[in-house]
Amino acid sequence: MKALFASVAALGLLASPALAAPTASTKTVTTKSGNTKATTTVSTKGSTTTAKTTMTKAKAKSHHKARHHAKMAKKSSVAAQAKAEGESTATEAKEHKMAAAHHAKSSAKTAKPATKTKA
Repeated sequence: MKALFASVAALGLLASPALAAPTASTKTVTTKSGNTKATTTVSTKGSTTTAKTTMTKAKAKSHHKARHHAKMAKKSSVAAQAKAEGESTATEAKEHKMAAAHHAKSSAKTAKPATKTKA
């Protein structure tokens, strides 16, 4: 009877997860805030836990820089023309705006109408 209890107890100890062979476990979590992305990987093997975090920042979109420089160039040309004509930059900017609207209207008039196609 004592031998039976001893063998059952030994079997219970061998079957317990604490004494079983350690298994590795890995979990990865990705978080994003604005244009920054962080990836955290946590690995557990036995009683050892390691964590690694990698941060990446998204590259700025290239067209933004081009638009910004074009806008700045446009402003400086308006300022230069205003200075040459002896006007304020606000007046010169208003003239440019009116000219752009005028040219947009004339190009809309000359556009060819769409033709109908038979189905």
